[in-house]
Amino acid sequence: MFNRLIIWPIVFLWSFSGCKAHQGNEFNMLTVKDTQINEAIKVVVKEESEYGNLEKSAIIMKIEKSKNGYEIRIGALYKENLSSYLSGKKDKPFGFFEVEEVTVVVFGEEEMSLFEMTNKTKNLPFLQSKPELKVKEGDIPSPPVIYEPIVWIYTYENEKLKLTDKGRFTLLI
Repeated sequence: MFNRLIIWPIVFLWSFSGCKAHQGNEFNMLTVKDTQINEAIKVVVKEESEYGNLEKSAIIMKIEKSKNGYEIRIGALYKENLSSYLSGKKDKPFGFFEVEEVTVVVFGEEEMSLFEMTNKTKNLPFLQSKPELKVKEGDIPSPPVIYEPIVWIYTYENEKLKLTDKGRFTLLI
């Protein structure tokens, strides 16, 4: 009897810590409130599919407040490159949604006027950032790998989404 009293709390604590560790790449699924955002993603998906394999990619969306609304940056990256790309980035994802079977990961400021959080979660292992490689003293470090994709920059003001620029810009900081 005494052994059971000791074993159950240990099993409980062990399983709780395992659950907590598992939640590191678990993100809430979002529902998009404004159909303009889905339409913008569809345009990006259509163009990016001409140049890359979107089955192996994720769309990255970054939302940042501006004077009159939001700046929204959208770009596509291969999932295999995302962990290296995220290394050292300050921006953190707060959720995801899917458009045409492509995962869209939303970074930046949680904006619940554009999205609604659902009770569904999903493990996105490709978002696990890798630690930076350490170089031995006296060795020359490898040049950085640059993964900046083509970025579509939109403004969202007065409930209207407008494309303002497209090119090789910083997607996340």
